[in-house]
Amino acid sequence: MKEMKKEQIVSPRIELTEKIHEELRVSLELERKLLKKELTLQETMSERIEVRKDLAKCEKKIKELTEELQKENNEKRITRWKQQQS
Repeated sequence: MKEMKKEQIVSPRIELTEKIHEELRVSLELERKLLKKELTLQETMSERIEVRKDLAKCEKKIKELTEELQKENNEKRITRWKQQQS
């Protein structure tokens, strides 16, 4: 009889322990997924920063080339104008 009562007491404890274990497992799995998602977002943001840096370099180079081309065009116009004045 004592053994029977002990089993009855242990069984609910085991069930409760199993439920807690399952809840912890699910919680940790969710946390893992959230951390993985956050890491992916941070990687993406890092990639965006690199892309933005590359884009800024490209825009700077385009601006420099455009200014150089405008300068050359202005020099050619001045040269043609001087030739026409002569």
